[in-house]
Amino acid sequence: MFKNLEIFKSVYETRNFTTSAQLLFLSQPTISVQIKQLEETLGVMLFERNGRQQIVPTESAILLYQQTQQLLDLWQQDLFALKHQNSDQKISCKIAASHTTAAYLLPDLLRKNKEFMKPLELEVSVLNSSQIMEQLKQHKLDFGFIEQPLTEKKIKRLSLTTDQLVWAGDATEPWLLREQGSGVYHYSINYLKANNLTLDHFMTVKSNSLIVQLLRQGIGQSIVSQTALTDYPEIPVKTLSKQYQREFYLVSRDELPKQIQTFVTQLAGSFIA
Repeated sequence: MFKNLEIFKSVYETRNFTTSAQLLFLSQPTISVQIKQLEETLGVMLFERNGRQQIVPTESAILLYQQTQQLLDLWQQDLFALKHQNSDQKISCKIAASHTTAAYLLPDLLRKNKEFMKPLELEVSVLNSSQIMEQLKQHKLDFGFIEQPLTEKKIKRLSLTTDQLVWAGDATEPWLLREQGSGVYHYSINYLKANNLTLDHFMTVKSNSLIVQLLRQGIGQSIVSQTALTDYPEIPVKTLSKQYQREFYLVSRDELPKQIQTFVTQLAGSFIA
């Protein structure tokens, strides 16, 4: 049954039998047979087949996916506990931070909580806020740090601190925008709309630090974190209203292994005076 559920989880996430077969190192017919067997066992249809490649999950599949994630997570936790109850092997902990939080929040936060990192084997990624929420939903991450007020069912969100955004650069230059899904992009679009500005010419830059370096060279204008400009007084800056004061959030899955939950609690506690 666990094998069927793992195959189902992959098909649900990829929406494609062939892609899942490649990821799981199985044949496409094997994937199809396993899904069919699972549907017969449960007595429900899990996917609507719209042609050879495209599949759409049913309401039953959506419900099963949520339960499958929890079941597989609990199984992995129990399996790990049984295998390593008398060992000092570390627990894998996958976290992600948005670009601004990764540069200006996470390093100091980890430094202050090194003691609680000892039982964990950390894997840290830098993603935009939307990507972090999506990977949390898919249980590919344990927790993360975002800079956009996003919410999802069964994902906890805790406000940590605030960050002021400013306009910076040369008003005669093209706009430098982060990619869609990033926290700064969200506020940049709001700024453009509020000021009736059009984007006749712009550049998408998937890195806050690169945007700052371009601004230092007199290239472009952008909405950036005031913190990111602390060491660069030569960059022209215009203060924005409190409407552009955003919050940084810690987001985590509902159920986490004890050691990871302890770590998350300590990180959150670092912001409580």
